[in-house]
Amino acid sequence: MSLYSVLGMGLLFVGGVLIVNGIWLLGRGDDSDVAIFNLLTGLLTFLIVLWWGFGGDASEGTPFNAAGTMLFSFTYLWLGANAYRGIEDQRSFGWYCAFVAVVAVPTGFIVFQTGDLGLAILWWIWAILWATFFVLLGIERTEYTESIGGFTAVVGVLTGAAGYLMAAGFWPWA
Repeated sequence: MSLYSVLGMGLLFVGGVLIVNGIWLLGRGDDSDVAIFNLLTGLLTFLIVLWWGFGGDASEGTPFNAAGTMLFSFTYLWLGANAYRGIEDQRSFGWYCAFVAVVAVPTGFIVFQTGDLGLAILWWIWAILWATFFVLLGIERTEYTESIGGFTAVVGVLTGAAGYLMAAGFWPWA
């Protein structure tokens, strides 16, 4: 399996979970339903991390690919656990999102240097998304919940579409 087909598989589910999380932020979802999708997406991306990080040359992945994907895995595993347990105070998770936002910006530049403009743009969009979660959860600016929920769903559509194109072998920068 190529690097892009595996990445696409993961991003297809990341897109789906972002759509569901956005709808959840808009008040149209149940914690336990959201928890299941987040935990499954976190587990799927974690399996990709393991394969890329420890699968050797056969995986076509690198520790850099694994580390970037682990940012997603940990996000969805943590969010899923919080939703399942009904955790109200998510400030620590919000600060984790700030960390991820900071890491995602230079990651986009590194990916851009490999010639993948599309994935670089996605990294920068995800950096903005994670920064909005920091605003919402880390510094508790709940007045932005609706706009962040809508933005999350839109990013989910973009991410899912990109993942689909990658998995199907139609990503133009592969």
